[in-house]
Amino acid sequence: MMTHLLNREKISLDAEIEKIVAAYSASNQEELTGEFLNVIKTSEVVKILDENRDCGFGALRNVLHVCLRLGKIDTSLAWVVGVSNAAWSMQSCFHSLGDAILEMDRNKIMAMVLGRPGLLKKDKGSDNYLLTGEWKYASGWRYASFFFCLATIEGVDSKTIRVVAVPSKHLELAGDWRATGLRGTQSVTVRANNVSIPGNYIENYSSILSGEYRKNNVSVGNKKQISYAGLFTGVLMNCLLGSILGATEAALEYVVTAVGKSPVAGSTYAIMGDSGAIRAEIGRISGALDLYKRAAEYNADIIDKAAYDPTITLSVHDRVSNRARATLIMRGCVNIIQDLLWIYGSSGLDKGCVLEKIWRDVNVGARHGGFSKLVPEEALGLSVIGRDPKDITLMF
Repeated sequence: MMTHLLNREKISLDAEIEKIVAAYSASNQEELTGEFLNVIKTSEVVKILDENRDCGFGALRNVLHVCLRLGKIDTSLAWVVGVSNAAWSMQSCFHSLGDAILEMDRNKIMAMVLGRPGLLKKDKGSDNYLLTGEWKYASGWRYASFFFCLATIEGVDSKTIRVVAVPSKHLELAGDWRATGLRGTQSVTVRANNVSIPGNYIENYSSILSGEYRKNNVSVGNKKQISYAGLFTGVLMNCLLGSILGATEAALEYVVTAVGKSPVAGSTYAIMGDSGAIRAEIGRISGALDLYKRAAEYNADIIDKAAYDPTITLSVHDRVSNRARATLIMRGCVNIIQDLLWIYGSSGLDKGCVLEKIWRDVNVGARHGGFSKLVPEEALGLSVIGRDPKDITLMF
């Protein structure tokens, strides 16, 4: 049943991808604009994980499929699509967003940052709250209808964190995106300055993470509750993998083409393909990338099965293992790009070279806070030796 659903949706998603690829041009590398942005705003690829879609439930495995294909075209584009799908998974945990649904339908792109919480204060003149705060790395905010962030409520235990749905147009630009890679994501810093937030735009974050908000959604035919509530960290980590894997695959294909026609400087090899050492290295890299892709599919399948079958409960070890594997994939892609540049040579870092852009994108994306600074590896290590990963992180 699961495979049938995945394959059926892939057919329609592949058609959406073709529309996006046809509309894309190099002018969108720094920022998504114009008619191309309109194509993305109305596409189903940015909301595969919306649990209330008319066409039925999506799957994380298909988000991976879409982002991998789009990542071969532009890493930033695929990253924005991945983040939007993670945000739609969060949106599905809200009980009622009222008229916001209409705006989300007009512009299906959504953005999200789960960094340092802002502050919600009760508005004395209404039943609403006033949101103040600042959030860095707001990938896709410039393009999105809504932005999801964290906040605490003034006068309530600061450890009780809420998720807030904020109309993107009510946020201010607080800082430009200065990173050398993923330029098109426009991952700027945004600020809320006493933005009025209705009570139904606020949900309890711990209840979302625990799965308490699992909806009574029913899939066609099998009468099972289907929801990614309680699986959010796994969703977020795996939504970001496809863009980096796709970019890495594009880099490999670019170098393989060069191997068939470019010489090896300072040697008797007329073309790189005559070098046994280079052939062996290409084979090793190809095998490693295939292994990372299979690991990403395995990760997505674990989350999908738990979402589609409410009798499956992932253990803490299952969850930290999933995040650690995602981290291994990201670090592996960084290593592959470095090895491909070693084969291709210094001209691969010339401005305007395909490899140079991919090198920047992969090195920035792989260092996302969910994968960097050895926290995922330490969390898994704690689990392996019988200690509690919650001592250092709740992100699993």
